[in-house]
Amino acid sequence: MKNKKTIVEQRQDEILKKINHHGQVTVNEMSNFFDVSNLTIRRDLDKLALIGEVERFHGGARKLKNNIKKENKILDAKKNAIAKKAAEFIEDGDTVFLNSSSTARLCLKYIESENVTIITNNAKTLYTDRANGINLILTGGLISVPKETLTGEFALSNLEKVIASCCIMGCSGLSINGGITTSNLEESTVNKTMIKNTSGEKIIITDSSKIGHNHTFLSCNINEISTIITDSDIDTKSVAALEKIGIKVILVEY
Repeated sequence: MKNKKTIVEQRQDEILKKINHHGQVTVNEMSNFFDVSNLTIRRDLDKLALIGEVERFHGGARKLKNNIKKENKILDAKKNAIAKKAAEFIEDGDTVFLNSSSTARLCLKYIESENVTIITNNAKTLYTDRANGINLILTGGLISVPKETLTGEFALSNLEKVIASCCIMGCSGLSINGGITTSNLEESTVNKTMIKNTSGEKIIITDSSKIGHNHTFLSCNINEISTIITDSDIDTKSVAALEKIGIKVILVEY
């Protein structure tokens, strides 16, 4: 009985993750995915609705509309937990590329190593708290607002002069077939240069909602990176697929 209860709870957790990720699910979809009866899924959805996690409708369930503030708090917690874990990879004396990702920028708060040089195209790092031992260098380039990223030939030219010991990058999408992608062409070219000019760890940091999805512009292929740091809400099948092709996947609790 104890094992059966654990299986039920795990399935309900997975269903809730899918609802939060996709907005809604249907009974038929979940029945096929978990290979259980429609009645079993209806009971799962009824339980999730009873405890206030989802809103039921005929044939399925959807995300609660009043959960936006809660979702923002959860996303913020995920980003900080991911950034903190990524900062652990930075060692004394490292030169590190950080791209324009908001999660990558958060790493500055958690770096404890000494004599670290951060090279980034994120102008917002100027306003981010960091330890005294961090040397911050901006790539220069064309400033894009409101994100305040630095791109263009000037940024690329400066990056080409550096070989970093570590690269920590966020992304808009990540998939095995689609690679690491972003929604901005100019930022993708900066990302490509950072990856190419890194001699050591090439780390992608992203919340789990972006995994399995593609955006318009390619930053690098999946086999060009060494490590992915994401939150524990990631689908277990995605973790297995990434590890199968040699990617180290680190999951953080938030």
